[in-house]
Amino acid sequence: MNNKKKFIFPENIDSKYSVFLGLSLREILIYVVPAVIVGLVFIAFPPHSFTAIIIKVFISIIVITMVIGIISSNPIKDRPNVRLIPYMKLKRQYSKRQNLYFKTTKHYK
Repeated sequence: MNNKKKFIFPENIDSKYSVFLGLSLREILIYVVPAVIVGLVFIAFPPHSFTAIIIKVFISIIVITMVIGIISSNPIKDRPNVRLIPYMKLKRQYSKRQNLYFKTTKHYK
């Protein structure tokens, strides 16, 4: 007999550990850090006038905010463990599936 304790997670509970805004460390490293790096590189490109840098910082903050917003949004309010990106992939796969059509017989009187 196996005397180890078993843990069961219900379907509506996410098994990952949230670090920031419901995002796991893996999601932050995959999505947010590259967006921040691209923003910093964008700010480093010339021109280096004060107004140009302010505009670049504003654009970078908007892009980073959009990335965080898209990743952390939940399309289904009753299921907080469903994220937008997997939900959109699931919908796309569902729309690409082979459709079944049934032909009905015509009844004449």
